[in-house]
Amino acid sequence: MGFLEAGEPIPWKESLDLIAYVREHGVTQFLNVYNKVKTVTNEDLLWGDELEYGVLCLDSNAGTVKISLRGAEILQDLISKETKLSHPDARYERCHWVPEYGSWMIEATPEVPYAGFAADLLRVEQNMKVRRARLLNALKPNEICPTVPCFPLLGVGTFTEPPHPPGGPAAQSLFVPDALINPHPRFPALTANIRERRGAKVDIRLPRFQDTNTPQGIVGAPPPATLEEALKMHEVYMDAMAFGMGCCCLQVTFQACDVGESRHLYDQLAVLSPVLLALTAATPIARGALLDQVNPNPDPDPNPGPDPYP
Repeated sequence: MGFLEAGEPIPWKESLDLIAYVREHGVTQFLNVYNKVKTVTNEDLLWGDELEYGVLCLDSNAGTVKISLRGAEILQDLISKETKLSHPDARYERCHWVPEYGSWMIEATPEVPYAGFAADLLRVEQNMKVRRARLLNALKPNEICPTVPCFPLLGVGTFTEPPHPPGGPAAQSLFVPDALINPHPRFPALTANIRERRGAKVDIRLPRFQDTNTPQGIVGAPPPATLEEALKMHEVYMDAMAFGMGCCCLQVTFQACDVGESRHLYDQLAVLSPVLLALTAATPIARGALLDQVNPNPDPDPNPGPDPYP
């Protein structure tokens, strides 16, 4: 997540009169910055990682796991402790704590980037351990912070702690409440503005795993207006940004030495990224339903032809 500044976001309808101005001056600012730094070179390789954690609340008596909406509170605690308790000379062990889209999410990065030496590779695991230890120290006894991409029960029943009913002016979701959106003004405004610009809610559909006990729903149904209609659909339907922006991930950022190397690196990663995305796919469950991501079209070809590899 980028740096967040305090301010008052502009609603989508009010921003329509300003779009042309923002677009023109945005391009001008980009060109000014580009012309200023296009000849800058830096031989030092700098890079870093970002880890996103989801804070969950356990209830051993009820046997439930819910997302804990204490992200903003935990974040302020971590930032305060980082400032007061970290030794100023131990900069390689210091952590940088950042808000994320969900009220149950925390993002952490090393305060100082890694460099291009072999010793820097050894710093990665140690810094990750430090970040996790400090986050665990800020949690309540019944809270955990597993690094998993997606909370499987997001949008199913009462899945937040404290509980909130679905809906709200920002997402207008059938499944999730606006309370799970980070309270920073940017995030609810982002959610509402995207929905208003599209003229409809987010429409995410994933193939549901089919077996003998899976009820057959309506294939290709229009976006549902009620929860009952959504539950009758063949696909696993999701209607809010939280189902995507609420996924946690590991990110790695590289700083190239100049523009030419940046373009070369980008071209290489553009080819590799889809492969890495497939290899690291780790969300078998969405909105409480098992997905069929491996074989989304299980119907056999009626005319398969000869076996190319007999």
